[in-house]
Order: sequence, then structure tokens, then C-alpha cells
Amino acid sequence: MVKSLCLILLGCSLIASNGFASSLSDPTAPPNSSKHTSTTKRAALPSLQAIIVGGEQPGAILNQRFVAVNQNISGFTLSRLHQDYVVLARAGKQYKIKLDKVSVKRVTVQGQ
Repeated sequence: MVKSLCLILLGCSLIASNGFASSLSDPTAPPNSSKHTSTTKRAALPSLQAIIVGGEQPGAILNQRFVAVNQNISGFTLSRLHQDYVVLARAGKQYKIKLDKVSVKRVTVQGQ
């Protein structure tokens, strides 16, 4: 009688532990493998290398390429130029990109 009671209790504990174990997370699984999160990719802003103010065609060097005002690059439109930053527009939002302090800035004046 005691043996059968022990076997019944052992069987119940195994069944209960199986249900409990399935609700635990796997410690060997990669991080966030059980969570399904939707991530929206945001386009990276172009890299600003130089700003050309004045001259025949003002513009900026973005991603190693000359871009004039109102031209597009990587889905962004160059909307404004300033001496030390530019403003890009995309989907109704504006993004200000500053020129690195280590970059050389040169303002050209017509007639010189």
C-alpha cells in the first residue's frame, strides 16, 4: 500500500513538473528568441563631409557625393545649407546634420 502510494505521488510530481518546466524559458536560447517584436528600420542619415556656401552652385558633400539644394540622396532631400550644418527633409520631418569640427570649412566669395 505504501509502495503504491509512493508511486502515485511520484507520478503526480513528474506530471506537475513537466507542465511547470514547459513554462520556463530556455537558458540556452539566444536572447529575445521567444519574443516576437516588430522592429521598424529607420534609414540612416547620410554622412556630411563638406558644405559649399556661395559660388555658382551651393551644396554639400553627403556620402562622398555632391548634392545641390533640393536634390535627393538616400531618400532625403537637402533643403537648407548653413555654414556649419545642413537640413535634410524626409516624410515631413527635418533632420539637422552638423559638420564635424575636424572638417575644413571654406566659404567662397564670388569675384575673389
